[in-house]
Amino acid sequence: MTARQPFSLTIAHINDTHSHFESTPVSLNLDDKATPVYANSGGFARIASAVSHFREQAKQDDHAFLFLHAGDCFQGTLYYSLFKGKANADLLNRLGIDAMAIGNHELDQGNGPVADFLDDIQFPLLAGNWHVADESKDKDKRVSDKPALLPYIAPEERASTLIKTYAGHKVGIFSLAVEQMAALAHPDHDTPFLPATRIAENTLAFLRQQGVNTIILLSHLGYDKDKELAAAVNGIDVIVGGHTHVLQGDFQNLGLAKEDPYGYKINDTWIVQAGCHAQAIGRFTLSIDEKGRPVAFEGQNYLLLGRSLAMDASREQQLTEGSYQAVRAYLNRQDNVLILPSDLALKQYLQRTYRPHVAQLESDIVTQVPQRLRHVRVPDSEGGSEVAPLVTESFLWAAREQGIEADFAIHNAGGVRVSLNAGPLSAALIAGTLLPFAIDVIAYQVTGAQIRRAIEGAINNATDNGVTGLGSGSFPYCADIRYRYEAWQPMGARVTQLEIKRGNHWIAIDDQRQYTGVSSSYTAQGKEGYDAIQTGHRRSIGLSMAECFIDYARQQPVLALPTEPLVCYLRTSDERKTCWGE
Repeated sequence: MTARQPFSLTIAHINDTHSHFESTPVSLNLDDKATPVYANSGGFARIASAVSHFREQAKQDDHAFLFLHAGDCFQGTLYYSLFKGKANADLLNRLGIDAMAIGNHELDQGNGPVADFLDDIQFPLLAGNWHVADESKDKDKRVSDKPALLPYIAPEERASTLIKTYAGHKVGIFSLAVEQMAALAHPDHDTPFLPATRIAENTLAFLRQQGVNTIILLSHLGYDKDKELAAAVNGIDVIVGGHTHVLQGDFQNLGLAKEDPYGYKINDTWIVQAGCHAQAIGRFTLSIDEKGRPVAFEGQNYLLLGRSLAMDASREQQLTEGSYQAVRAYLNRQDNVLILPSDLALKQYLQRTYRPHVAQLESDIVTQVPQRLRHVRVPDSEGGSEVAPLVTESFLWAAREQGIEADFAIHNAGGVRVSLNAGPLSAALIAGTLLPFAIDVIAYQVTGAQIRRAIEGAINNATDNGVTGLGSGSFPYCADIRYRYEAWQPMGARVTQLEIKRGNHWIAIDDQRQYTGVSSSYTAQGKEGYDAIQTGHRRSIGLSMAECFIDYARQQPVLALPTEPLVCYLRTSDERKTCWGE
């Protein structure tokens, strides 16, 4: 028997691309200069060029090569709003993905869109802690019978695995996704996500029994959970992660952030993650000995840039020739930047197949924004979001236009994605950037007490006040109700004032009375602290979040600031200020 030889494996990886097929303008501050320079970053055509470049380098160096996606390709831009998962499957196939992990946003609208996606992809979708074996056989769209899905294997309590063989060595890949999937997304009730640690241990034991000595976890658990898993479980060589959009490495040379070093190591496990929105790509090489054990790791993240540069995001102010050459020379010297032309074939395919539909909405101007409207999730020293209240108002307005006698609306801050700059506001920006999640708006019946508990629960979740929350995105903004939240009060008594608008007057909400509320289906299903308003008495108003806001904005020549604050969020007892002029 011939002895196995050492070999090298190069892996390229992306995560959380969120339908960002085109490049994104990115502001760079170079060499400590205060003036920003705008460049085009990423996009699928540039990723295709980078992967082709990496693949060719691996071939020349006699390395094996893999290209992985760590989940969340759905949602994010107008391309998803218009084409759902169809465009993602098509373009990911063209990128030549070897495997992808399922992300939480793939399940924002239940299992159905994932079933369609599985029919279209030409690579395996790994979902090692998704228990689909008990899925109802009565469904029109089932995921459990799709060959492209590699789910949880119940009899052995482990993940399905993908095993590749290189130079006689076996490399095993499995995946795990966020355990709180039901709190973040909408997996069908008969297909739960299970806790990760025990499944990881059982899967590692299985892979070792199969003679696999190099093991990759393709994770959509999130960066902190990846670290916890690496500390708790021995035997994972590399965790290729996603979900939390961490661009590992020091990008201060470009005026961007400095995060943990790329390939952050805990015990014997390297952890990598490559940002988000198809702007960057990670690449690392494992040197593997004759026993199949990784003995060295080398790699980094790269920001993917094009050659064009400008002084502003609209690209109307060009650099002088001298400035352009100086900036270009500086960027060429940075080892964490790849300046590559877009893959022409993929770029032309995108332009021909999908771009015309997007361009049509880009030319549809629905209103004007007279001044910049700021969006923050949790109110800060400058106040709360100026955008989220308008979005919430649009839900209430749209419901009433549908003949629904709605009393109020609540929306979670994380459902609103950006601030709004002064100028024309297009349908494309609303549906593709501001409210990119293709989620229905729901009307429901709740009591005043349920509203009170939901507001407190959402803020507790957003601020980790007495609970371990799921992020600041749950913070509630309102229409036709207003509230005061005092963070230092005991749990259950933090909403100290809660009022509803009747005509031009505000009156206290009656805890015993029934009210009709309007929210996104995400919030109405009790996600992220809103469980108090989860009720069986609900129905869709027949419009998505973006459709509500587009229709609302069309009625107004100018999208003005909210006329009065509806949120009074107090962190400490020292902030005993008045909120509504009382």
